[in-house]
Amino acid sequence: RTLGREHEHTLATARLLQELQLEVSPIAPANVTTRYNLDDRLNDFFPERQDDRDLYKDADISQISALLKHLCPQWSKIPRTYIVLRTIGHLKSLDDLINVGFSDYWLPVTERGLPACLPPSVRAAFVGAQSLVLTKSIDLERGEHGQHCYFKPGESPPLESKGILGNGGFGQVDKVLSQVSYKEYARKRVLRSSAFRGRPKETINQFIAEIQIMKRLKHHHVVEFVGSYTDAKYIGLIMSPVAEMDLAAYLRCSTAAHHNELRTFFGCLATALEFLHKHNVRHKDIKPGNILVHAGTVLLTDFGLSLDFSDASCSTTIGMVNGMTRRYCAPEVALQGSRNTLSDIWSLGVVFMEILIVLKGKTVKDMEEFLSRHGSQQPFIQANSAALPEFVAELERTGALSDNRALSWTQQMLLVEPQLRPTASALVALITTSSEEEGTCFCGICCISSEDFSDWVEE
Repeated sequence: RTLGREHEHTLATARLLQELQLEVSPIAPANVTTRYNLDDRLNDFFPERQDDRDLYKDADISQISALLKHLCPQWSKIPRTYIVLRTIGHLKSLDDLINVGFSDYWLPVTERGLPACLPPSVRAAFVGAQSLVLTKSIDLERGEHGQHCYFKPGESPPLESKGILGNGGFGQVDKVLSQVSYKEYARKRVLRSSAFRGRPKETINQFIAEIQIMKRLKHHHVVEFVGSYTDAKYIGLIMSPVAEMDLAAYLRCSTAAHHNELRTFFGCLATALEFLHKHNVRHKDIKPGNILVHAGTVLLTDFGLSLDFSDASCSTTIGMVNGMTRRYCAPEVALQGSRNTLSDIWSLGVVFMEILIVLKGKTVKDMEEFLSRHGSQQPFIQANSAALPEFVAELERTGALSDNRALSWTQQMLLVEPQLRPTASALVALITTSSEEEGTCFCGICCISSEDFSDWVEE
């Protein structure tokens, strides 16, 4: 007997029963949660008669998840799948689904879309019972306080597409208008078809990880998470704002009139990266195309390759890198060696160098041509670090001399040895100090701390 109903034992449930066997004292405090009252409370959500079953509400699902957290933490993360399998009397398959990467984000699902570990008869029963947990939540736009929303086949999220912003191999970004709030958002969505057959599974799991990371990041220089959902065809992520352009486009059309605004991007981007690293997130794909420019400020976006290392002992990883952008990746990443948050520092350093090139009146193409004639004659900094000092020396002789201070800490960010690069926090300190000493604003007022501002006023 497990979780209040008769089921065949699996290794996981047998182990669970051993772990949760509690000693019952003659007089137990009223606030002590025993396995038996957890079972009873779970039973309340599962009537014996099929005719007595109602659709589960978000509140019900949250309570079931909370109860499961005491019994089996990994089950608590997929309460809808638990409910469906328990309803059809096949809870023994829950561990199998977890092991192949199935989660509540996949709902609603067709028989063909379910993993092969489920027998055909169970797939049919699962699809028939999943309507019990497909909540059309009104909190689609409640950000980190909302729930992931589920829409049944034939239903659509209350979003009207207003135009395509970008396309990828398995997904698309478009501008949408909410039919609830009538606000405009950017929506990123990926196809779910044949998800457990080949590369699409990796793409969707990567996208799910992006949703989970974005949901816990709230910063004025990080794109805002608005909500997420699953329907019959897509998994969708809703974000704000719909930016005017990305930094790559901004740099291409930038003129001298934009230079004061452009200089503030150094401190704002460094502050955003400091925020990510303090919250145990490595971006892993920092580049101008993943930095949005909106209303005169910058926002980091596209966390599709990001790593959440909050449950790890350190931020260092080793191995193959999928989807890296070679122009901006650090040398240790290109060589598939160990990398950590300092690899993000390198990538941001390349972005800073491209900003400085524009401030100095040159173009990225000018840098590529210079690198192609010097050092290893490779056009990218990570493959031609020997030519960088000479290129920096050339930049120092042009444009505003006050921008040379920015060249100094950008060079530190581009040191080949990762441990010699500044951390994000050290970089923020370098930039704010440079702003004070040079009298040039390398940081937006939004990122100047109250203490820094007080110091400036006193001076």
